[in-house]
Amino acid sequence: MVRLKKRYWISLSILFLIVLFCLYGWHYWQSFKQKHGIMVDWHGASLSFEGLTFDELTVSKQSQISITAKNLLISWSYLSANNLDIHWQVNQSETVVDSVENVVDTATDNLNQSDFDLSLISTIVYWLPKNIHIDTLQFYEQDKKQFDLKVDISKQQEAIQLDVSTNTQEIAQLSATLFVNQKASRVDIQNGLLKTSLNQLGLENSNLTLPFTGWVSGHQLALTTSDKASISLEKANLSDDLFLGSSSGQLNIQLESKIPFDNNKLSVIAMLTVNKLNGIYKSSEIKSVTGDVNIIIKDNQFTVSTPALNVQEVNMGIAFEKLKLAGSYSASFKSPSKGIVTWNKLEANVFSGLVFIEENKLNLAKLPQQFNLGLKQIQLKDIFDKYPAEGLAGAGVIEGVLPITLLEVKKRGETALNLVIKNGRLATINEGYLQFENSTLKNYAQSNPNMKILTDIIKNFHYTKLQGTVDYANDIAKLGLNIQGSNLDVENGKAVNLNINLEENITKLLMSLQLSDQISEPIRKRIEDNLKKGSSK
Repeated sequence: MVRLKKRYWISLSILFLIVLFCLYGWHYWQSFKQKHGIMVDWHGASLSFEGLTFDELTVSKQSQISITAKNLLISWSYLSANNLDIHWQVNQSETVVDSVENVVDTATDNLNQSDFDLSLISTIVYWLPKNIHIDTLQFYEQDKKQFDLKVDISKQQEAIQLDVSTNTQEIAQLSATLFVNQKASRVDIQNGLLKTSLNQLGLENSNLTLPFTGWVSGHQLALTTSDKASISLEKANLSDDLFLGSSSGQLNIQLESKIPFDNNKLSVIAMLTVNKLNGIYKSSEIKSVTGDVNIIIKDNQFTVSTPALNVQEVNMGIAFEKLKLAGSYSASFKSPSKGIVTWNKLEANVFSGLVFIEENKLNLAKLPQQFNLGLKQIQLKDIFDKYPAEGLAGAGVIEGVLPITLLEVKKRGETALNLVIKNGRLATINEGYLQFENSTLKNYAQSNPNMKILTDIIKNFHYTKLQGTVDYANDIAKLGLNIQGSNLDVENGKAVNLNINLEENITKLLMSLQLSDQISEPIRKRIEDNLKKGSSK
């Protein structure tokens, strides 16, 4: 009997220590739950060689958060759950009023905790199971589902491999390898990859691929994408006015943010390479946009700039070809439409000539603003060839300057920008001719004998000087022409001075020019809808 007691004395002592440790742990857990108001409830618990399993385990804190795991398996090396639901509730009935002392104490504590507690992170990594698998992780805020994810985590020595994907139609996949960097007091992010389909905010069948690296510390997050980041776009209805067609491009992003996140301290540098982007803006068709677009966000301000953006064609009834743009737009997020527009180059080819706006800067917060539109080497022959009228022909080269004033006006209770042209000047730089003869003009001359000389003159009128004035406001353009020349076949070539005044609704004119041309069906539909709206007013 004495020998039996000695044989089991050590085992009984160890068992006693284990029981004592368990009792202490249970007492600590009960104290912890009571102190923080945590409640734990479970159903269907069992213990086997595989580990501890629960049919359902719920951990909650009254009126704040509830975490429910279903079909949960916990072992030394593995943790899995079919469903993990997290419900976060914000108590709207409570108004939190902190005393001045508490606010100061909290701010002081936050400052003192600026160093990243890597020892805690390392401890968590050490005690984590080697593999964690959650089929469905759903997060609810105020009973409204925010996301539904599938999560896989595997521990590899001092690194953690994280793989997350969505369980919804908005497909997204995120993977990254996390390393604890003791020297730099941070967690490094390597081999990051985000793949997602973009089917929201008017985007259809679009995809984003972002390989990235970065790091996170106790007070800062930094991410940088690689050169292989890309975006592909099939269709995008960004607004009632703007539609974008198929395109692809490369994307580079550098992001820095304070922790906790603060909009005012967010810093982003992004560069988007656009490749043959097509689109529609209002009733204008845009073809093949190519170039680089840079985006900078800092100090609650943003700047969008391009060193060289090329557009094959912008057709708004008149086709502007080979458009070249270099410039920028800067504004605050509080007033995004009140920024500063700067351009170093803005020009396009039209009618074998050039339209351009010289280097300038506009402050949209201090309207009205003025700038000049220049015309150079515009060919009359090309205008008549592109938009023919019965019996009308001509040749000559026109140049000029149109002073444009940008105004802010209110339409239907909304603020909009409006263009006004006053005292624009046009003139030919050499001699040319105008020829106008058709059946309507002949009948007019027969019924008005006094007009016969004029109709005879303009059948083949050679001008030595052509100049005009241009005014535009509220969609109405007024053109005053003074033409000096003669017809050698009429009255021995007597010099004639013609004054012609024309007035036209430019919006309707451009629409009619588009409808008479070969345009895409979406443009045609937009124009027809606009015409119907105009006729119903």
